[in-house]
Amino acid sequence: MNFVFVGTSLGARGTETHLVSLVRAMAQAGHGVVTVAREGGFIARELESHGLAVEPGVFRNAADVRGMRSVLRAIRRTRPQWLVGSFGHEYWPLLMLGGMTGTPVALFRHLNSRLKPMSRLLLPRWAHRFIAVSESMRSNLVEQGVAFERVRLLYNPLDVGYFRPDEERRAEARRALGVSADEVLIGFVGALKPEKGAFRLAEALNQAMPLRPGLRALWVGEEAAHPRLRAALAPEFHHRHLLRGWTSDMRSLYAAMDVATMPSEWMEPFGRVSIEAQACGVPVLASRIGGLPETLREGETGGLVPPGDVAAWRDALLNMADMTPARRRAMGEAGARFVRERFAAERIVEEFLSMLEPTGAGPAGRLGPGA
Repeated sequence: MNFVFVGTSLGARGTETHLVSLVRAMAQAGHGVVTVAREGGFIARELESHGLAVEPGVFRNAADVRGMRSVLRAIRRTRPQWLVGSFGHEYWPLLMLGGMTGTPVALFRHLNSRLKPMSRLLLPRWAHRFIAVSESMRSNLVEQGVAFERVRLLYNPLDVGYFRPDEERRAEARRALGVSADEVLIGFVGALKPEKGAFRLAEALNQAMPLRPGLRALWVGEEAAHPRLRAALAPEFHHRHLLRGWTSDMRSLYAAMDVATMPSEWMEPFGRVSIEAQACGVPVLASRIGGLPETLREGETGGLVPPGDVAAWRDALLNMADMTPARRRAMGEAGARFVRERFAAERIVEEFLSMLEPTGAGPAGRLGPGA
């Protein structure tokens, strides 16, 4: 099958990473894929670095004619069976272009924010597939008034050949960071913002570190926020915290961790850090909020903690620190198996293709809206 994906966002966050991962997985499965992406942006760079076709284009808003021309070029070049979008400001142009060219449209919803009334009413009806990236998000859409049967579920794909346990990498990474074998390294990966729970996690660590001398922390996030984070950390424990900026290859930093955390305090649509860390053999502590509980098996591959509850996070960190290394390793191994079984890119591709199979016919044998 041939596909045109559209993602002209300038960012490099979860939605962009999801699009890149799905496009790569579809191409590896042997499907023809062209992606309309912003020239020089994260999506374009990532796909081009893997030899995948990119049509330059930008949607600055829903009425941007230049963006529509780029998508039309990609459609003419590819003659796709499906046109796929992931960003809200591109939904309506893609539906219009799909109608003009007779191309079915699949739209992914990645945000838990409320849709506008007209979008809530028409998008799930006019898109041939309207897809949420977690059960939590699907429930959120249903609560907004979208019919349950019009929202499909497809989790994020992960390349489990790339993200995988590696004991040699772990030993090298811990040596490079100066973390000894008997220390317990807690990891945080994400935007260093209150909604991501970074500062409440800092409070929890301030309370836990006096009780466990071997407890250390690795923070991976934007360097501009490092001074604010450091100010939130107890000065007497600064030497036990390692602050690092964003990196294009997280595998060594994941490998160094004994526990990864996602202490978010907002409705996370999914939780990509959680599945990446588990795929690398690292148990995860995550907030019981949004789509995060769907990314792990509580008590088996990690644990769930009330969001924003500093005392509960302190106790969860202490509990993980008190586990034997063998117990944490067993949780990490269970996490790697869980991710391979549930989120491996090959499986998600199969589910996506199955989801796109016709369930009804519109004019001239084409899928009708909402089919």
